[in-house]
Amino acid sequence: MVKEVQTEVVFKGGMRFDGKSGRAGTPVAIDFTPEGEAIDGFSPLELLLTSLAGCSSQVVVGLLKRMGQEVRDLTVRARGEKREIHPTVLTSVELEFEFRGGRVDGASVEKAFALSEERFCPVWVMLKASVPIMAKYRLHAG
Repeated sequence: MVKEVQTEVVFKGGMRFDGKSGRAGTPVAIDFTPEGEAIDGFSPLELLLTSLAGCSSQVVVGLLKRMGQEVRDLTVRARGEKREIHPTVLTSVELEFEFRGGRVDGASVEKAFALSEERFCPVWVMLKASVPIMAKYRLHAG
């Protein structure tokens, strides 16, 4: 059975669009300006990195909970390097998971990363075919 995912973008002037989920919710501002100029929203590549960070963090948290781990506070930072010439595609991506508090062990995080990359995070699975993605983590007690 085929399932469908839908979004739409609505032109707001200049190079600004509002992205809307096909299921509802708050619009996301998408904008483009030359490097160094003020931007009113996410650039498309920033939005792609945000999708990867969001998808992988949801999967990792879900898997860790199933493993009996306690996740209290998690911040995921996504960094990408891109080519300087067009098309300015990403050439590498790094995900940094920072866990604070709770009870999370490294072996479980590594297992959750592997399952996320191989099977459960569709954004990670799709992107890794064209760009290397490295994931790392830090655990802070308390």
